[in-house]
Amino acid sequence: MLNRPQLTPCITCEKAVVYLWKDKSTNLNGAVNISLNGHYGSEFDNCKFSGIMCDECLDRLVQSKRLTFIRHNPLI
Repeated sequence: MLNRPQLTPCITCEKAVVYLWKDKSTNLNGAVNISLNGHYGSEFDNCKFSGIMCDECLDRLVQSKRLTFIRHNPLI
């Protein structure tokens, strides 16, 4: 049984993103699952959010320096 829709939109451009497998995995075709944490000073302090962003929007944010690339976790 699926706990999520088969298609989900990118939070930035709303392009439909497809899951690669029909199980409970979060593997997305050309997109990433992102997590946001609210901190002190925000009205969303101590709140956690989850969403999907397509690779094109993610790359655009990194290239424009509005999002900071921290590290690459290679598969071992």
